[in-house]
Amino acid sequence: MKIKNKITLIFVILVATMQLVIFSIIYVFASDYRTNEFFKKLRKRTIIAEQSHFEKNKLGTEVYKDLLKKHLQTLPEEHEYIFPTTTTLHQIISEIEIDIPEPFYTDLVNNNYAETKIGDTFLSGLNYKEQDRSHFVILTANDEDGLDELSKLVNLLVFLFLLTILVLFFLGSFFAKRTLEPLARIIEKVNNIRVTNLHERLETTNNKDELSELANTFNGMLDRLETSFEIQSNFINNASHELKNPLTAILGQTEIALLKERSPQEYTKVLEGVETEALRLDALINSLLKFAQTESDEKGLLITPIRLDELILEVKENIDLINPDNKIEIDFNDFPENPDLLVVEGNYGLINIALNNVLDNASKFSDNKKVIVKIVTNNASIKIVVTDQGVGIPSDEIKNIYQPFYRAANVRNVKGYGFGLPLTNKIMKLHSGTIEVFSEHKKGTIVTLIFPNKHQKFSISK
Repeated sequence: MKIKNKITLIFVILVATMQLVIFSIIYVFASDYRTNEFFKKLRKRTIIAEQSHFEKNKLGTEVYKDLLKKHLQTLPEEHEYIFPTTTTLHQIISEIEIDIPEPFYTDLVNNNYAETKIGDTFLSGLNYKEQDRSHFVILTANDEDGLDELSKLVNLLVFLFLLTILVLFFLGSFFAKRTLEPLARIIEKVNNIRVTNLHERLETTNNKDELSELANTFNGMLDRLETSFEIQSNFINNASHELKNPLTAILGQTEIALLKERSPQEYTKVLEGVETEALRLDALINSLLKFAQTESDEKGLLITPIRLDELILEVKENIDLINPDNKIEIDFNDFPENPDLLVVEGNYGLINIALNNVLDNASKFSDNKKVIVKIVTNNASIKIVVTDQGVGIPSDEIKNIYQPFYRAANVRNVKGYGFGLPLTNKIMKLHSGTIEVFSEHKKGTIVTLIFPNKHQKFSISK
C-alpha cells in the first residue's frame, strides 16, 4: 500500500473512531434524558390516578374537573392497576402480565414509590395509605414518542457518520497527495539520475521539514558519489598512463635493439635504459601496493608506543642518505618537558612512511630550501608541523591533493607519482588522526599531522 493511501486510511480511521465515540455518547445521553423525562411524566400520571380514585370526594368541583382533564391525557399503552397492599408480587405479576423485578416491589412497600423499565414498558407505582386502608397504584405505559425521536436521532447520526467518512476520505486523499507531492518529485528525479548525469541535484527549499532534509541528504549522497566516480576515473586514467609510460619505453628500446645486430656497448646502453624504466615501474608498483595495504583488513596492524621525536630523527637520517642536499631542520623549542607527551600509539612502519612522505615532499618541492619540523603538544593531541618555502599548491587544486596520481600543474616536472599525500592521509585516518594542508602558491606549504594523545582512546578506523 502506498504511503498516501496509508495516511488517508489512518486519518479516516482516527477521525471516524473519534466521531463514533462522540455520537455514541450523544445517543446514550439522549436515551437517558428521554428515559428520565418519561419517568417524570409517568410519576405524575400515577399521582393523578391515585388522586382520582381515592381523593375524589376531598377535591372541589373545579379542581376535580381539571384533574380529570389532565387524567384524560393518557400516555401510549397506559394501564392503571389498583391492588390492596396485601397483594403479593406473584399476584401482581399474574394480573399485569409483566415480569416485575423484586426490587420494584420492595421499594413500593418500603419507600411508598417505585419505578422501573422492562423492555419498552415503563412502570410507576405508589403505595397509598389513608387511615385504615392502603393500596398499590401501578401505571404502565410505553414511550413511543421517545423511541421515535431516538430512532430519528440514530438515523441522523448514522447519516452524518457515513457522510463524514466520505468527506474525510476525499479530504484525506487530497491533503496526503499535496503533502507527499514533493516526495513524488524526489522519487521521479532520483530515478532519472544515472552515471552520465550525476551532476544533477534535487530541488531544495528553506523549509526545515523532513522532505527538505531528505532532499539535502540525497544531494549530499550524490555529491559523494560524483566525487567517488571522478576519483575512480582519474585514478584509472592516471594509473594506466603512469604504468604505460615505462612499459612503452621498455618495449620501444627492446624493439629497436632487436631490429639488427648491436655492439656490446649498444646492448649495455639498451639494458641500462630498460633497467631505469623497470626500476621506475617497480617503484610505481610498490607505491600502489603500499596504497592498497591501507585498504586491507586493519586488524593485522601491530600497534606499539612510538616516540615521535625519535621517529623524526630517524626519518631525517634516512632522507640525508638519499638526498644529502636537503635542508630539513628540527625545531626543538616547542618540545614538551614531559617525554610522555611525545608518545603516540600506532603502527611504526606506517607512521614512518607517512612522515617520510611529508618530509620528502617538503624538501623535493622546495628545491632543497629550508624545511622546519616541530612538534606541538597538548593534553588532547600531538601535532607534527612541517613548513617549507617551496612552490606551494594553487588554491583551486588543494581539493584534489588526496587523489592518487594527482599532481598539481606547477610540479609535474618534478619526479614523483602523486602517492605521497593520498597514502599519508589514509595512514592518518587508520590511526584516528588527521592531516591539514595550508598552502600559498609560490610561497610555501604547511603540512600538519595531528595524532590523538596516547591517553585518548585509540581505535583503528578507515
